[in-house]
Amino acid sequence: MILQAMGKGGGGGALYPEFIGRRGVFVGSGAGPTSAATADAVSVAVPNYYIDSVLGGASTDGNYYVVGFPNGVGPRATWSLLYYNTSGTRQTGNLSGSTFVVTTMVGQF
Repeated sequence: MILQAMGKGGGGGALYPEFIGRRGVFVGSGAGPTSAATADAVSVAVPNYYIDSVLGGASTDGNYYVVGFPNGVGPRATWSLLYYNTSGTRQTGNLSGSTFVVTTMVGQF
């Protein structure tokens, strides 16, 4: 999933990332995968940023939530998402009809 920044800032530019100290918070949306049988790689659609952590996310219809996990240890590790329904059962089917909003912490390259 490639997260697109949500909203526009006061000057008409992207609202995110919003910086807290030296780290940015990035809230973005994206479509679910056509197959959630394997972990879904996640990235932000803003050049020169990498994901430090995935804080969480959910579908806009309230039926699913995501759990992020790193694919390694160290700076600039990549992240992936697993999808669950609200009962806590891991989802493996087609979720491309659902839109997800995901919150991440990001850093600059």
